[in-house]
Amino acid sequence: MKAISRYKDRSVKNTAPSDLALTRRTAWLLSLAGYIPFVALAGALWVWLPQSEHYVLAKTALQTYGAIILSFLGGVRWGLALRSASNTSARRDMIMSVVPSLIGWFSLYVGAPGVFAVQALAFAGVGAWDALSGEKGAFGLWFVRLRMVLTFLVTGALIAAFFATV
Repeated sequence: MKAISRYKDRSVKNTAPSDLALTRRTAWLLSLAGYIPFVALAGALWVWLPQSEHYVLAKTALQTYGAIILSFLGGVRWGLALRSASNTSARRDMIMSVVPSLIGWFSLYVGAPGVFAVQALAFAGVGAWDALSGEKGAFGLWFVRLRMVLTFLVTGALIAAFFATV
């Protein structure tokens, strides 16, 4: 994170401090709320017996939720591409923004435990992409911090799900 701090936080221009603080707080709360299904469903896979109807439901719900959130993260990147001043980088970013969605969709056909490994790698990759983009000033440093924390948490939950389904 130290390397990131040398770049200007471009999210603060023309925004009142209280508005920015409220936006950040809202983003953190929504993101942490979005983490709850990951941790709850991964935990359920450790508690319920594999033959249980609840276990199958939790496994299906977690892999589906993971694919949906990967698509959401791709959509975030699409939105950033639309704001880009460079047509070349906007086109490249738009093309790359569909990759998380495609990986999420593909992962649903892998089956457990592989689905959770694929998704953990995809979340880690998108998190790294966000960190590198943040260093280049694509979005505010507060968002980079948010993404790094969530990437760590979600990837951990998916790794736990992987081992629960081996």
